[in-house]
Amino acid sequence: MKVLDAGFYFAAAVAVIALPLWIFNQIKYLRRRAATKLNPDLVVAFPIKSVMFFVVPLLIAIGISQSMSSFALEEALSFVRGLSENHRVYVNRDQVSDADAEKIVSALRHISPQLGHHSHPTKRIRVDINSAQGNITLELGRDSQIPEEYWVFYRKYRLTSNYEIGRITTPIFDQY
Repeated sequence: MKVLDAGFYFAAAVAVIALPLWIFNQIKYLRRRAATKLNPDLVVAFPIKSVMFFVVPLLIAIGISQSMSSFALEEALSFVRGLSENHRVYVNRDQVSDADAEKIVSALRHISPQLGHHSHPTKRIRVDINSAQGNITLELGRDSQIPEEYWVFYRKYRLTSNYEIGRITTPIFDQY
């Protein structure tokens, strides 16, 4: 996963670097193509190399981000679903009661990918779960339009710290 994390940022950087080259060659191509109206014998080649130098890394970055989101969601869900009776839950680094811990874990078992609806996450809530199997840290961002919907971010990887792995809808975090 860390290789995918680095691969995403490398592919995105290549696409950003290639963007000015693509724009320059596209403008040059359009000007030459416009000149063919005056001289129909003039042949203008499409700038395929600059397009590919921009589009291929962009598609790779998109594919990696989607894959990482899916892998991170599965990793988080398998951890939460595999929890034993003996675990501790912390919200914003404060331990919660056992009753609230069970409600939180139950809500986190329902993380699922959802389509966006032109909103954004607002206040972030940190959720740490410590158990014999290990530890996990998730961040929940309250949705700007639906107060009981939370965007879930997986802090283990750089990309999934900023790119949601899924969402949950629950009133359990209203008090935080």
